[in-house]
Amino acid sequence: MTNGLESYTYPEVRTRLELDKLPFRRWVECASCVEFKDIDHTDEAEEWAKDHNRQNRAHDRFRVVRQTGWRIAPGGEPLPELEPETS
Repeated sequence: MTNGLESYTYPEVRTRLELDKLPFRRWVECASCVEFKDIDHTDEAEEWAKDHNRQNRAHDRFRVVRQTGWRIAPGGEPLPELEPETS
């Protein structure tokens, strides 16, 4: 049986600013086999990818994935849109 998720995993968000400040999980994964490793810094991603490629020569495509879980308050207003950046 699967345990329910802890409530803090999906905190309630009412503004876009809150969303931008939420904690996140980040990992590097191989695009060929989807083997992965949790990372804190991109240096770790590069090292893991090099090691994985040495062991699996055909595995040469990788991605860093960043995931944030959140939920909208029931009946809450939509998050305000951000103004487009001008350069």
